[in-house]
This record gives sequence, structure tokens and C-alpha cells, in this order.
Amino acid sequence: MSGLELQRWLIENRIDIPIIFLSGSGDIPLSSQAFRAGALDFLEKPFDIETLLERIREALHRDSKQWHIHHRQKLLQERLSHLSPREKEAFKWVSAGYSSKEIAKIMAISNRTVEIYRANIMVKMKAESLADLVSIAIELDI
Repeated sequence: MSGLELQRWLIENRIDIPIIFLSGSGDIPLSSQAFRAGALDFLEKPFDIETLLERIREALHRDSKQWHIHHRQKLLQERLSHLSPREKEAFKWVSAGYSSKEIAKIMAISNRTVEIYRANIMVKMKAESLADLVSIAIELDI
């Protein structure tokens, strides 16, 4: 199996790891194909060991960063799943900057009900402030 075939197999099997190609006979079309498929780097042999180590450090850093982003998304999606459909609707309006009065009118409910939804959303989403809630909405693309 060639490096490109392995890269394709990893992608098809949803194995998301950073890939650094090491090649003794790399050419521009080959390296271009590897990069388009998401390779971090393409080094030709002989390569400088310090360059390889730097690329590995960079790959590990990127992978760690991606893991944290993915973990955060999963956590926020889990929290979102605990909101009722009406709370999710209110969340959309709250994060868009609408007042409770405006939301009540849009959703055809009382101001008091909107305030209850807002409180529930803050607790369930573990938001410490409205700004925090808006930030969460942005992360969730709401």
C-alpha cells in the first residue's frame, strides 16, 4: 500500500490523524495530492532530523488542539440535547440579542415563560453570562 493509499484508507475510515509524508522519490503532483487530502507536510529523503522532529511536534500540537475542539463540540451538543424544543427556540432568539419581551411576542408566550426558559437555558448550557451563552451559540452555529 502506498502512502497515498494509506491516507485515503484513513480518511475513508474516519481516522483523523496528522499525516507527514516521507518520500524518496516525491514529485510535485504526488505532494500536491497528499496536501489536498490533508497531509501536514511532505518531506523528501534525505531529510533533516530536526525538521522532522519539528513537524512531528507541530502535528501533535494540531492533533491535541483538534481533539479539544471536538471534545468541546461534543460536550456542548450534549448540553444542547437537554433543552426542550421550546427552550432551543428561545435559545436561538436570546443568542440573537432579542429581549424577553420581543421573544415572548415572537413565540406567543408570556414574558414570565421566556424568563423561565432563559434561566433553564443558562443552567443547562452551563453559561455564566449572556456573553458566555452567545459564545456557546456561535460555537454551535445556532
